[in-house]
Amino acid sequence: MNDDINISSPGFWDECYDNNNIGWDLGAPTPIFVDWCNNLKQSSKKICFPGSGNGYDALYFASKGHSVTAIDFADSPIKRLQKESKNNSLNLEAIREDIFNLEEEFYNKFDYIIEYTCYCAIDPEMRMEYINIMHNLLKKGGEFVGRLFPLNKAVSEGGPPFNVNLNKTIDLFSMKFKLIESVPHSLSIQPRLGNEQFVRFIK
Repeated sequence: MNDDINISSPGFWDECYDNNNIGWDLGAPTPIFVDWCNNLKQSSKKICFPGSGNGYDALYFASKGHSVTAIDFADSPIKRLQKESKNNSLNLEAIREDIFNLEEEFYNKFDYIIEYTCYCAIDPEMRMEYINIMHNLLKKGGEFVGRLFPLNKAVSEGGPPFNVNLNKTIDLFSMKFKLIESVPHSLSIQPRLGNEQFVRFIK
C-alpha cells in the first residue's frame, strides 16, 4: 500500500466505490448475517452497521422489521442506502459520518452492532479506539456480532484489509466486552473459508 494514501479519509473510499474497487462487496446480504438475523427471536431491535458500505446487510435487517442505523463516511453508498430505504419504506437511517466522530446522542442506543469489514479496513493503530466506540454505542447487555477477517493475511502485506490476529483481537475486545461465541462459520463464502471467524461479544 502506498504510504501517501490516507485510508482514514472519505476520499480514499469514495474513489474505491467510484472505480468499483470493492472486492469485499458481495452484491447481496452476507449469508452468515442472514442466518443470524433469521434466527433472532426478538423483533424490532435497534441495530447499527458501522462502515456499512452499500448496506445489503442493513437493508436485509430493516426488511425484517428492525430499526437500523447504517453509518459510512463514503458518499455514494450512503446515498444509495438513503434511496433504497425511502423507496422500500424501511426503518433505516443512513448517516454519512466518520464512526470516530459520532456524537454522544448515539451512545447506549443499540441492541446490536453488526461488524462486516469495518474493523479490518481501519488503521490497525485505531482498533482499540474502535472497540471503545462500539462499547459506547451499545446498550448494557447489547451484543457486538461480527466476522473477523482476514485471519491468514500476513501483517507485512499491509491493507486494507489489514491482518486480523484472532487471539489478539479477542483479547482487545475482552478489555471492554465478554466473549460469548467464537467459531468458524459453516456459511462462510468459499473464498473466505478458514480465513474468518464469527464472534459475539456482550456489553
